[in-house]
Amino acid sequence: YHRHFTHALVMAPVIGLLVAGLCKVLFFRKWSFGQLAAFAIAGAMTHGLLDACTSYGTSLYWPFDDRRESWDVISIIDPLFTLPLIGLILTGWVRKQPGLARWAVLYCLAYLSLGLFQRERSEAFARELAASRDHVPTEVTVRPSLANTLLWRIVYQEGDEYHVDAVWIFPGRPPRLYAGSTVAAFTEAKARELVGPETVLGRDIERFRHFSQGYLYLNPEMPSVVGDLRYAMMPDSVHPLWGIRLYPEDPDRHVSLVTFRDPRRETFNRLWRMITGQPIP
Repeated sequence: YHRHFTHALVMAPVIGLLVAGLCKVLFFRKWSFGQLAAFAIAGAMTHGLLDACTSYGTSLYWPFDDRRESWDVISIIDPLFTLPLIGLILTGWVRKQPGLARWAVLYCLAYLSLGLFQRERSEAFARELAASRDHVPTEVTVRPSLANTLLWRIVYQEGDEYHVDAVWIFPGRPPRLYAGSTVAAFTEAKARELVGPETVLGRDIERFRHFSQGYLYLNPEMPSVVGDLRYAMMPDSVHPLWGIRLYPEDPDRHVSLVTFRDPRRETFNRLWRMITGQPIP
């Protein structure tokens, strides 16, 4: 339940007041409680908003709406976003130069704007790609791959199938497509065919569906594993980073979480070639 109620906008004042109270007692006794509360509430609120800029999903509207916002602007891990912010803020704190913190805010906004621009270009390319295949997708999503805003994972749904590809997008350069493959969607109807919705297994599947924003499929190589199609080691791959293992013969048994990693040098070399827009085998 990461990024759940603690990241909701309605909780920002509660968290901010608690943090302000602790800071007032322990660290900043000369500051007024109102000033500390304003800073802490702003920090708590922007925490949820920044997380929503990634692709995992954040429950901003809890408890009124359980929808998970993911604006797919930047990767969950992106050193080009994080390290300059840390460097500017720490340097400004050590040298007592608040202007550097303001530069950090401007850098943050500029980088997020670049991610938004790249996302829009990638989504436009994805729709053109679907049209070139005579597909009429019911849903199109693009997500930045790990630690960059150049290589984007494309997933679009047509009927009960997901089509997965990747595209390299660089400002001023023509896009490069890395063609992927197709998998069948693991819909709610298919889940009900496998197991009753009121069983332990049925509830676990739907909980995983909620956190995966519906992008579920049966792993082609391991039919007992339901994967989260949003993430893969390679952006053009249908092999998931994580999933759940089903035990349909025992519907009252909980699923188990499984993860898949491929730390081989060849994998990272291939990923790097894709990030830099080079052709791959």
